Amino acid sequence: MYIDDKSLYFNKIVYGLFIGFISPVIFFILYYIFRFGQFSFADYLRFLIESKKLVNVVSLSVLPNLAPFMLLINSNRYSSGKGVLAATIFLGIIIFIVKLT
Repeated sequence: MYIDDKSLYFNKIVYGLFIGFISPVIFFILYYIFRFGQFSFADYLRFLIESKKLVNVVSLSVLPNLAPFMLLINSNRYSSGKGVLAATIFLGIIIFIVKLT
């Protein structure tokens, strides 16, 4: 099966890392807008820290990385998929360390 090089333009680990790190940030902001939109962002962060739910919300915000990962793998962009996976693993390790302390 011949795969056109132009169709694999975004097949670089750097693109996957960018997607893997930006996707949780976007989801975190969307969660704020739809759930706590009536409060300021500072109040929202203060609430999450005081109620000790910040780690839980951040760990849930990593979940949407599954969609770009599957999209990239199914479109034969394996290097970008590796980048998304690496970003997800890195964020998971950070969340695990924070949760233990």
